[in-house]
Amino acid sequence: MKSNQNINLWKLKEQFLKCISAILCIVFISIIYSCEKEEITNNDLKKINFKKVGNYTLDNIPIIKNNQDINRLMQNQEDKDEEKLNKYLYEIALATRDLIKDDNFNKTIIQMAKESKTETAYLLELEKVAPQYFEIINKNLKNNGLSLQSIANDMTHTPISSNPEYPETAEIEKYLPAIFIPNLNQIDPDKQPIISPNIETDCTNNEQIEDFIVSWYFTNNGKLKEIILGEETSLKTSNPLFLVDHASVFDKNENVIQLGEENLIELPARKTIIRYDSHNIKIKNGYRYENGWGNKSEYAIIGYHVENFPTYDLISGYSKDLAKVKPNQIGSTLYKPSLHAYVWVPLATNKFYWNTYERDWNRSPRPLGYFNSPINSYVFNSKRRYYNDWYAWIPSTVNIHNTPFEWYGWETCVNFTSWKAEYQVCKVE
Repeated sequence: MKSNQNINLWKLKEQFLKCISAILCIVFISIIYSCEKEEITNNDLKKINFKKVGNYTLDNIPIIKNNQDINRLMQNQEDKDEEKLNKYLYEIALATRDLIKDDNFNKTIIQMAKESKTETAYLLELEKVAPQYFEIINKNLKNNGLSLQSIANDMTHTPISSNPEYPETAEIEKYLPAIFIPNLNQIDPDKQPIISPNIETDCTNNEQIEDFIVSWYFTNNGKLKEIILGEETSLKTSNPLFLVDHASVFDKNENVIQLGEENLIELPARKTIIRYDSHNIKIKNGYRYENGWGNKSEYAIIGYHVENFPTYDLISGYSKDLAKVKPNQIGSTLYKPSLHAYVWVPLATNKFYWNTYERDWNRSPRPLGYFNSPINSYVFNSKRRYYNDWYAWIPSTVNIHNTPFEWYGWETCVNFTSWKAEYQVCKVE
């Protein structure tokens, strides 16, 4: 009898242990699943139609760890408006960062950038396009007393090189929070993006990281990595680069001309060609914008060629770097020969509209000049940090500062001068 009782007790104990084991197994699996889920998403992302990024490959992304304090990099004692904007970009990037784990969010930003005229997704538009993401970003910003709208209201910059003779150069610049994708035309939309608050590194002790920016990405298991990357990466990688920026707005009715870097003028073979080159350039004292961290100003030009008065048909255009101007070269005339324009006879049918500016590869486009006729009207743009980072002409006045080649007459060279810079164009025999 006692033997049977022992057997029954043993069986009950065995069944109890099996039940406990099963329960523990279920609990363990649940914990593992929830942890894995939390790494991929977060409580906010669970509420949306989340789809995990499918491809975490890094294409031509050099893993250069950031060893600099981003809070120090955001500081600028010479320009407190810039410091303010740096902090806003940083807060937006933090509030948006986890969303790049969501393939649907990434595709939304990419599509918005494609539909814009400037490869830029304006974040305020998310309220209508994808309100679930707009709410998440605002919820994250609210922790620091901010919102996308409050940031937009204060996203301003006061020019540091205005001229009292031209009141428009002192107007406060207004921007909108946005994500700029500099490599939009070469991305693989299925790959994970790299997101950046667009805070530049200190290259004082290392020129190789000049114009690099602090950036973040996630590993496949959700681990955050902080690196720095530069322009060369933007030219090679197919990972979307989401650069948070303060963006300019272009009028919906404007015919915006897009040019990549180093575009060359197309030469119509049927015409008689005359070549004009730029020879000397000079940035005047007090008008070099790039400051801090040992950076050099990248002085660049962009121009467009039109013909056939009065229609002014757009024939060709180009953009290119002219020189990297060091701090000790400000106020000095630099000999930097470069093509200005090819034109054809009669000279009176040719006009070349152009402007010079400080180029920043990581910034969304700003208007740089307008030219129009009774029939055609165009606006061209350049990647630069601030609207006022032009050097030749106030963008709204480019239309009257074009190069009318019939002015040359017997002159070999003509000097174009503004209060910021000097630029010499010479006819090549």
